[in-house]
Amino acid sequence: MISSDFRTEARRKLDGKWGKAACMILAYVFVFFVFGLIQSFFPESMQGILSLIVNIIELPLGFGLIVSLVKLFYDEEVNAFSFWSIGFKNFVKPWGITWNIFLKMIIPYILIIVAYVLIIFGIFGSFATYLTATDNVSSLYYYNSYTSGFSALLVIGFILLIASAIWAVTKFYYYQLAYVIAAKDLDLSAKDAVLRSKELMQGKRSKLFFLQLSFIGWAILAVFTFGIGYLWLLPYMQFATIAFYDFVAGNDITAEVIQDNSEE
Repeated sequence: MISSDFRTEARRKLDGKWGKAACMILAYVFVFFVFGLIQSFFPESMQGILSLIVNIIELPLGFGLIVSLVKLFYDEEVNAFSFWSIGFKNFVKPWGITWNIFLKMIIPYILIIVAYVLIIFGIFGSFATYLTATDNVSSLYYYNSYTSGFSALLVIGFILLIASAIWAVTKFYYYQLAYVIAAKDLDLSAKDAVLRSKELMQGKRSKLFFLQLSFIGWAILAVFTFGIGYLWLLPYMQFATIAFYDFVAGNDITAEVIQDNSEE
């Protein structure tokens, strides 16, 4: 299967639903616009607390939006503001998924932090050594020795950063479907959704990567519409991801339609 097959299925599923899907995105944006507007009326001493509250509820409401789009994909009854009630009813689950993904990703995250520490230490160490160097031979000898050591730290840090970043990205793709899986089956635990995502993504990570990459042209065009184009682009991308999930999970008619389209 190639990216165009999933985009074709997404457009098929969005036929007659483009307006409703865009309204869902608009309603989600509107809610956080209102939050920001309300926050601006409070004194600065309280704005930090309000920002924290908004950050806490943002993930559940985002999950509610995913559930709403999943329901729309499968022709279930849903409205523009359904994400609000769905998000609060399932408040803990998206945080549980995020926490489980974080635990799976903790080693590459630690390596990235270590890489940054090595790079910073190498830069500041070389600079500090340069400032303290003098013109006498003994000092220059130690200067060259120290700078060689700090340069080695820089090289090691950059290599470790690149390697760990690549590992983090490729590893993260194992869990890209966790929220969709949980949205489709709200009774599934957060841990099981993450494990199921990894199971389904075995050997499929590059396909999802290229599917997401195929939207980059539309994303650039949406920027020139002052962001308005994202009202339609985001549901399009989410529907394509759901179609991808259906295919890798072997879910009934969606997988069959994609298979038929690819054979034509």
